[in-house]
Formats: sequence, C-alpha cells, structure tokens
Amino acid sequence: MIKNIKKIKYEIFVVLFFVLIRVPDLGNDNFNTDVWRWKARTYDFGNGVFTLDFAHTLQTYHPGVTLMWLAGFGVKAFNSYYQLSEHTLPLENNVNTYFQLDFVQKLFIVAGEAVAIAFAFHALRKLFGLRYSLITIFLISFEPFYLALSRVIHLEGLVSTFMLTAILWFFCYLNDRNIKSLIISGFFSGLSVLTKTSALFLIPFMALSSLLYYYRDEKSIVKAFKSVFKPLLVWFGVLVLTFFALWPALWVKPIEVFQTLYSGIVDIGVEGDHIQYYFGKLVDNPGPSFYFVVLGLRSSIYLLVGFIGVLIVRGKLPEYYKRFLDYLLIFIFFYFIQLTLPTKKLDRYILPLITIMLAASSIFFVWMFERLRFGWKKIAFFMIPVLLTTAYLHPDYLSYYNPAFGGLRVGIQVLEPKWTIGVRPLIDYFRNVQQKDGDTPSYNVSFEQLVYTHRGAGVKTVLTVAFAEKYYSQVWPFFRKIGAWPVIENLTPFADKTKYFVYPVWDDASKIEKRYTLLYVDSVKLRGVPIYNVYVKQNYDKSF
Repeated sequence: MIKNIKKIKYEIFVVLFFVLIRVPDLGNDNFNTDVWRWKARTYDFGNGVFTLDFAHTLQTYHPGVTLMWLAGFGVKAFNSYYQLSEHTLPLENNVNTYFQLDFVQKLFIVAGEAVAIAFAFHALRKLFGLRYSLITIFLISFEPFYLALSRVIHLEGLVSTFMLTAILWFFCYLNDRNIKSLIISGFFSGLSVLTKTSALFLIPFMALSSLLYYYRDEKSIVKAFKSVFKPLLVWFGVLVLTFFALWPALWVKPIEVFQTLYSGIVDIGVEGDHIQYYFGKLVDNPGPSFYFVVLGLRSSIYLLVGFIGVLIVRGKLPEYYKRFLDYLLIFIFFYFIQLTLPTKKLDRYILPLITIMLAASSIFFVWMFERLRFGWKKIAFFMIPVLLTTAYLHPDYLSYYNPAFGGLRVGIQVLEPKWTIGVRPLIDYFRNVQQKDGDTPSYNVSFEQLVYTHRGAGVKTVLTVAFAEKYYSQVWPFFRKIGAWPVIENLTPFADKTKYFVYPVWDDASKIEKRYTLLYVDSVKLRGVPIYNVYVKQNYDKSF
C-alpha cells in the first residue's frame, strides 16, 4: 500500500496543490450569468437520477453532464453535512446558504479537475520526465484565464481539463503502444464530450494526428491506415462506453438525446450569435479577428513568449520534443479554425486552446533552462512573476487582460467582460454608502413589502441599487449579504423606488435612460481602473 502511494506521490501533490490554490475565496468571488440555470439543471438532473426518472437527466444540449454530476454530489454533501451538524435541511431563501452551497459545489468541480490534471501530469512525466511535467502543470494551473474559469460552475474549465488529459494520454499510446494509455484517453475523451459537444473535435483530431504519426514511421499511407484503425476503434469504443454509461437519459430515450445535441450544435453552436461589445461597438459576429484578439488579451506573457519561442527553436529541439510539438500544433491549428468558423463567439471558448498552447510553450522554457543549465532554484526564481500575478489578481482572475496589450484599462473597452468583474470593490463602495446615508440593513422582509407597505416609506430606509438584468443576476447575492436591495433597472415599479443606478463603463446606458434624470456621482475602480459608473436619481424623495 505504502509502495503504491509512493509511486504516485507527485500526482497526489498535484491534486492537493491544484485544489489548495483555488480554495481561497472560492464560493465568495462570483456568480456568473448562467450559474442559476446550471444550479437548477443540477437539481433536476439529481432528481432524475435518484428517483430513477432517467429521462429527466437530459437537461440541455451542451450537455453539461459531468458538471451536473459533480455539482450534484456537492449538493448531496452539503445537505448531508447540514443535517449532521444542524439536524435540519439547509434554510431556503437564506443568502448565507447560497454562498455556502456555492463553495461546496465549486469545491467538487475543482476536485474533479484536479484529478484530471494529475492524470495529465502523470502522462507528461511518463513522456518527458519530472522537470517538463512540473513546469507545464505549474504554468497551466496559474494561467489567469484558466484559473478563473476552472473555479466557476460552468463548462469551460472542465472540458479544457478533460480534453488536455485525453490528448496527452493518446500521445502516450502513440509512443508506448500500451492499451492502458488508449483506454485512459478514451475515458477522458468521453468525459469531454459529456461536458460539451465542442469536444467532438477530438474524433477527427485523434484520427488525423495518429495517421500522420504512423505515416512518419511507415512512409506509406496504406500502412498508416492499417496501423491506426484498431487503436482508433478501441479509443472510440471507450469514448462511447463512457458517454453512455454516465448519462442515464441515453438508457431510455437515445433518439431524443441525439436530436437535442444535433439541434444545439447546428442551431445554436454554429448558426447562433451572441451580441457583445467588441472594440466599443455592439456586434452579432465579431469576425475572424476575434480569437486573435482574445489570445493576445487573455493569455499570459509566459504563454505567448513560450509559444513564439518554441516555434522559433523547433529545428533545434530533440526529436521526442519535436514530435510532441507537431502533435500539439495540429490541434492548435485546426481547433482555432473550429472556433473561428461559427458566428457565435465568446472569449471563454478559447480555453481548450490555451491549455494546449501552454503545453507547447513549456517545451521552450524547458529547452531554455537546459541550455542555460538552470537548476530548480533558478527555475523557481524565473517563475516568481507567475505567483505575483496571481496574488495581484486574487480573487478577480477574470479581470486579467495582458499588460503587454494595455491591460485592464484597454481590455475592457476591446473585449467586454461577459461575466461581472470588480464585485468586491463594488460591494465595498456601497457598504460605505450604506453607512454614510444611514441606511438600515434589510434581511427579513421582501422588497415588495418595503415598497407596498406604509406608502413605500420602508424602502427609503434601505440601500437600493439598480442594474441591467445581466449584471443584476450576478451581483444580487452580494448585495443581499449586506442587507441592500439590488433591482433590475427595466422593472419600472421597482426602479421608481430605487435611489442609485450602476452601469459598467463599457456598457453605460445612462445616456439613453428616458424615465429618470440620473446624476453622475462617482466611479468604482478596480486596481485603479474605473469599472462602474454610479448615478443617483434626481428628485429621489419625490418619487414616493
């Protein structure tokens, strides 16, 4: 037993390391625009599993199955702990419950990613030894965009991690011809597709990359086809088995499941759009330049320098690194095309590409360290900026924009933050406003009670702040935690009773507000950069 543990001591360390760097402020950092949908889907999915109503585990076209399994286990663990410690179920409609449950659900998601990352680390250690594997996993774990998206209740962190692991283990098979490597790759490929249908890209990628790999050795396309057929069949079989085994809806209504997936891919994933601000203008489709811009602004300097560097020194690399790099470049090239062709484009969709590019970038740094004869102490010193960047951003990792291209100040005007950033300074600002205005925290009554009792006099004693709906859905738990009432600005009956209005600087709609006269009072800043403009409604007292 002890001997077996010693064999995977580095993998255990990777799991603990990955989780621990994500625990601080986990569950108290953000609620993304889709989180309430995913929480509802998770409950419905869990009910379908535990009541044996398997058809109910078909919740969405994404399909998000791994997310719902992990988040569902989080719900079960949270409820069980609460019953043991408090002898009752968690209180519903209690703001503290939202944050506590969010922490537990995210912790299960992070733990799932950590196990997958440990498998990725093990594959790299088998292939290239301890130095390259540690550097690669270190850079991936601390990459700001990946760090941000791997600690939320959403799909990108999971699918990126599973795809990375599947790709690395498939390359292990190409090198060692060990069927275990193929099975592990197939399993994580199945998890990838269960998470998001964009991972179907793995099927043509594995076929093409393995064909080219065998062709390099065989020098015959016919022999390469013969060599690749059986391994691909095994890999695909494991993928399909994993896909069916972990999604109960496929056991009872497979046709409806595949119809839903197909509709999601064609109608929404390829032909759908997503209106967003791009270079300060609202656009349906930001065009073919979009992911080049995303790569520049959302990637770390280490990623870009390492990737450019490895392309320059490719000819000087040892053959084993060169083969691996070519394998990764096939993925990078074709996945970039897959991202660019659909009209629906979002910055977070690039995350699987970023993790693979980091694996390529690490080759350059390891090659450079070997040329310069760096030991572990010098390597650690070289990596200090990675840790400093993480500490500087914490916990607002989604606010990262590459400083080489203007950083946060420029980035928010080029790529709209689709998920709210700067929530902590926003809440700190209004906590001070609450104290300055002498507002009374409101916890035990509804906003309707405040508005519609005693001619609305009750609402005048509490802090009220209006947001556009897509921002309201992300900030309301934080405001309720301090006893303030956020409202949706286009709900006029509530907006009539609201004193403050807040707009992000990249989406300031105050100028087109026709119902009220709004007076600018201040800006909320994140690391010295204005993020939110705060307005007060003129003649607020007369609105009652």
